[in-house]
Amino acid sequence: MSRHLIGLSTAIRRRVSEGLLARGHDLNPSTTQVIPNLPSGGLGMSELASRLRLTLQRTGQLVQQLEDTQYIKRVADDRDGRAKRVVYSKRGLDLLRDIDGLMLEITAEFGAILGSERFDRLCADLAALDEKINGADPALRIIDR
Repeated sequence: MSRHLIGLSTAIRRRVSEGLLARGHDLNPSTTQVIPNLPSGGLGMSELASRLRLTLQRTGQLVQQLEDTQYIKRVADDRDGRAKRVVYSKRGLDLLRDIDGLMLEITAEFGAILGSERFDRLCADLAALDEKINGADPALRIIDR
C-alpha cells in the first residue's frame, strides 16, 4: 500500500511542479510547505506556524522566502495592530489559480481511469483514513471538480 501511495503522491507533485514551472512560477521548499496551508484570506504568523507544525522562527524564514519571490506579503492584522497577517499578493493569487487548474486536470484524469464512482469512494476513504490517523485538519480550500 505505501509503495502505491508514495508513487501516486510523487506523480502528483511532479505534475504540479512541472505545470507551475511551465507557467512561470518559482518553486522552492517554502512554496510547497506554506502555500497548501495558507487560506486565501491569510493567517496570522502564530496561526500559520501552528498549522505548519513549525516554530515561529522557521515559519518566519519560509514566509520571508515567499515574500522575496512576491507570492505573499505581511500586512497589519486588523484585530491586533502589533501582529502581522500573512496574505497572498496578486502573484500568489495567480499561483493558487494555476494550482487549482492543475489539480482539476489531475483529478479528472484519475477519475477517468477509475470511473467517477470508484474515484469518489477512494477519495472519501483516503480522507477518512487520514483524519483517523492524523486528526482533523480541515481543508483550507475545496475545489469542486
